[in-house]
Amino acid sequence: MGWKSNRHYHRKSVNGQGRIKVLAAFFVIVAAITIIKLFDLQILKGHFYTALASGQHELYQKLFPERGSIYVVENNGGQQTLFPLVTNKKMPMLYAVPSIIVSPEETAKVLFEILGLPEDIDIIKVEAELFVDISADLDPKMAEEIKQARRETWYEEQNKLEVERLTNILSKADDPYEPIRRRLIDQQVEQIEALNISGLAFKDEVWRFYPDKGMGGHVFGFWGYNYEDDTRSGKYGLEGYFDQLLAGEFGEIRSERDAWGNIIPVASHNFKEKEDGADLVLTIDRAIQYKACQSLYQAVDYFKAKGGAVVVMEPKTGAILAMCGAPDFDPDEYSKVENIDVYNNPVIFNAYEPGSIFKPITMAAALDVGKVDPNSTFTDTGSETIGEYTINNFDDKVYGVQTMTEVLEKSINTGVIYAMRQITPKVFADYIKDFDFGQPTGIQLNNESAGNISNLDQPGEIWAATASYGQGIQVTPLQMVKAMGAIANGGKMMKPYIVSQILYSKNEVENILPEEVRQVISAKAALMLSGMMVSVVENGHAKTAAVSGYRVAGKTGTAQVASTVGRGYTSDVITSFVGFAPFSDPKFVILVRLDKPQWAKTGVESAAPVFKDIAKFILQYYNVPYDGIKDQEEKVN
Repeated sequence: MGWKSNRHYHRKSVNGQGRIKVLAAFFVIVAAITIIKLFDLQILKGHFYTALASGQHELYQKLFPERGSIYVVENNGGQQTLFPLVTNKKMPMLYAVPSIIVSPEETAKVLFEILGLPEDIDIIKVEAELFVDISADLDPKMAEEIKQARRETWYEEQNKLEVERLTNILSKADDPYEPIRRRLIDQQVEQIEALNISGLAFKDEVWRFYPDKGMGGHVFGFWGYNYEDDTRSGKYGLEGYFDQLLAGEFGEIRSERDAWGNIIPVASHNFKEKEDGADLVLTIDRAIQYKACQSLYQAVDYFKAKGGAVVVMEPKTGAILAMCGAPDFDPDEYSKVENIDVYNNPVIFNAYEPGSIFKPITMAAALDVGKVDPNSTFTDTGSETIGEYTINNFDDKVYGVQTMTEVLEKSINTGVIYAMRQITPKVFADYIKDFDFGQPTGIQLNNESAGNISNLDQPGEIWAATASYGQGIQVTPLQMVKAMGAIANGGKMMKPYIVSQILYSKNEVENILPEEVRQVISAKAALMLSGMMVSVVENGHAKTAAVSGYRVAGKTGTAQVASTVGRGYTSDVITSFVGFAPFSDPKFVILVRLDKPQWAKTGVESAAPVFKDIAKFILQYYNVPYDGIKDQEEKVN
């Protein structure tokens, strides 16, 4: 009996040891899995979980910098003040917390009564589509009744859809945040607050504000959304070029907090101060900018042109005094444009074949080399044949013996070909490159085009011949003004610039000074050419640009528009005028360009009068003394 008992005890001991071994093995496996898991969490994925935990145990706040403003210097009774053309404005945004909205449908209805339809609906475009099939021959009273009925039906449908949209948003039971409407006015905020509806709240959003309408959206660009990450950044113009500088740098506050969300005083704290964006002060003169823009818009409308551009530059410094394009856009409502191509600034982006306004550049090269002078003569036969090509004068006339001054006065194609031949196509091409055609000017604006003068690198005289009178090459209005500025400035070419000062947030000021590019032609050649261009206005084709009491230098241009399908040109034209005044001491250079005017299809009839309108204003605005004969203006009805 005792033996059996001992045996039984031995079997129990053996079984117990086995269980211990199994249990030990289990704990080893569990420990190994735990260690592997901890290694994965703390080492391999440590950064992720640290960041996740910081949302629970740390207070983190991003400090948003204020975007810099854009100013012009304004003259007020002899005192200069800064006027904001672009600044910031806080406007309330309504948002909802749908998870705590009690009655989504009723809330949607009362919100719609206050907010109405979204402002971004283009009513003009909508009505154009609604009324497209209404015949112009229909009785006016009946036509208006049909239009009104369609308006009412459309509004009824849109109102219903908007209420449904709001209801759907407010019905998202698990959604903690939904934007409802941005840029609310005070009255709307007051009406919504009076409803005292739980789940509706406001927060201020910063918007760019452009106080002066019609002052040239192309110069400013806009502050637009990046839809891929719902951020905003500068696009086009100054906003795009100086985006990082205007944006400033974000700051941050980071502190540890306890389980109840309270800041732990003795814990570590990190603070990085935000740095507001820098302000820009422009070279643009507000009064000249307004006048130039209005003159351009009126001309585009009057001549039924597809578009146009105006740029005014100070020849001695390169400072841009005005810059406008048409069609323009409102940076406050940039999303309402029908075609995003309108964002591109035609002064710096739209390169074109300049036509006869390029002839003074050809003459400048020939004068500088010394192969011609204002009284040098050649005999015009009405055409020039180069290989298989025959080039005629623009008016198909034969002028006979003519001086170089008369070549410009009468805009004789064969005359500038003669001047080009005196210096050879290679030297001519070198001068064109010295005038910086074929490369961007480097102005502080986004999306500048280089133009195209690559034809001058091709073998054969024909390319230089056509380029001599402005065909077969492409230039931008700003490149043309830059080159003409050199002629007005004694042959010294200046780099165009549009920002004169950068005002940093720490009271640091960076002054941007005029920059000389090079002496592109001699002062003597520049003076001779300036006198010849005065004769163009006083005795030649450009009399419509004359300003009484002043000697104005200039040249008209009427350029054919190259076909986009194959070789050759269309029946459309681009008309231009470029000039400066007064001859004795030029204060400005102006280029006017009108794209595809439907009537008055010459630079004489369309672009030159716009130049005159702007030039006359500036001369009076600057109180410039007379240097010419009073009442010399050409009277044109």
